[in-house]
Amino acid sequence: MERAVYIIPGLGESTKKSVYRKISGLFRDKDIEPIPVDISWKYRTMSDYVEQFRKRYQENFEREVYLFGFSFGAMICFISSIKIKPRMQFLCSLSPYFREDLRDLPSLSRKYFGKKIIKDLGGYSFNGIAKKVESEVVILVGSEEHKICLRRAREANKRLKNSKLKIIEGVEHDISQEKYLGSLEEIISCL
Repeated sequence: MERAVYIIPGLGESTKKSVYRKISGLFRDKDIEPIPVDISWKYRTMSDYVEQFRKRYQENFEREVYLFGFSFGAMICFISSIKIKPRMQFLCSLSPYFREDLRDLPSLSRKYFGKKIIKDLGGYSFNGIAKKVESEVVILVGSEEHKICLRRAREANKRLKNSKLKIIEGVEHDISQEKYLGSLEEIISCL
């Protein structure tokens, strides 16, 4: 069976960035075809991003599908996974902006996103989605990320039936850090 991985970058990023090309190469080395998904980020909500990805996703029953996302890209993967039903998903630095997280959101983040986006994010319950996730889930997060990111990763690992959490020591919210890429390479090499 052929395998493919949809790769979704973090907020404001593009899969043309060298780190995502490296990640594509790691999957390619395991005979998993990388399918980069660029999102039009400007002036949009999470619902818009999920819809953009779903339009890009092509259902192909002859392929084993994997999802890979960083930060907001990880949220897009996670939300979409209940309809796509991938074999496995890689949630890297999963953003802590689900309904359950919003009460602890710093005021600076609320101001940055604005009322429209915050209201839209409130429509996504992590716990509700987690009950429907059937795939294996690999959760990666840096030990130096904001405490709400670390809490979201730990909570995700507790709530998801078939998950594995990897906390990468000394790493911030930056997938291009050498230790982050090294951890990814180690995990992907076992596929």
